[in-house]
Amino acid sequence: MINPMIENLSSVSLVNYEDSHYEHLSYELDETQRRFTKTVYQNIKVEEVHKINNKYPITILYQENPVGFFLLDRTVDHLIVTGNPNSILLRGLSLNPNFQGKGIAKQALLLVDSFVKIIAEDIDEIVLTVNIENRYAYHLYLQMDYKDTGRFKNGRYGLQHMLFKRI
Repeated sequence: MINPMIENLSSVSLVNYEDSHYEHLSYELDETQRRFTKTVYQNIKVEEVHKINNKYPITILYQENPVGFFLLDRTVDHLIVTGNPNSILLRGLSLNPNFQGKGIAKQALLLVDSFVKIIAEDIDEIVLTVNIENRYAYHLYLQMDYKDTGRFKNGRYGLQHMLFKRI
């Protein structure tokens, strides 16, 4: 696997998940946040996404310390949101609660476009879904130039907006 590191000036960087990150990423999310995203434990220990082709677990580093996680998914799941075969699905973004509210997620999202191009140059669209009750995340994605398709899908905890960003 390619092991890129994309970094910006605010000490936020993205790297491929490594087992050594797990302990730092074993943070607890509050009940509300757990309704909207899977934990790192669920992704790594239960579903073992790091062993599945076309699923790329990504660690968010802040000052070189693991503080967040998300998954880039190029399995057929991305086609639920778009018919574009050159898209990738961003899912399960979470940040250690001790680091929330500091702009780290926003900085990480600024880096995703470049990181995606390292995974596969042909990717020209990032897609995601966000629960309609997760207003904070929805508005964050809109601020980061994601567009709402106007369509919804059923998720584990209700309806989800389908968003996309051309890159």
